[in-house]
Amino acid sequence: MADLILPRSMVITNTITNYFMTAPTAIALAAATPVDIGIGPQTWLTDTGATAAAFIDVSVPVAGHQYAYELYIDGQKQEEGLITDATATVLELTSATAGTIPQFARIVYTIVDIGTA
Repeated sequence: MADLILPRSMVITNTITNYFMTAPTAIALAAATPVDIGIGPQTWLTDTGATAAAFIDVSVPVAGHQYAYELYIDGQKQEEGLITDATATVLELTSATAGTIPQFARIVYTIVDIGTA
């Protein structure tokens, strides 16, 4: 009987970084128009409660890594996907129809660094 040799599996590591913001005022979203809610127009906090100076810079990914994001508003997931274009301070939302993020809405922006080891 032949020995069965299984291929080695790739080790995947994830690093999750959360950014938190409470909308200080209502944020109007015009239909099909990008609105920057990133660092600068708004104040974001890190996991430690410190004011964020920038989001993780994913514009030049580490070899073997991909970056994904999730955006929650008041506990409801609004978007998720791979980050394909980013800056360290801009977070643009584009709504298909006009809408408003209510004042005091809790917003969480999560970046997942998916890497291979």
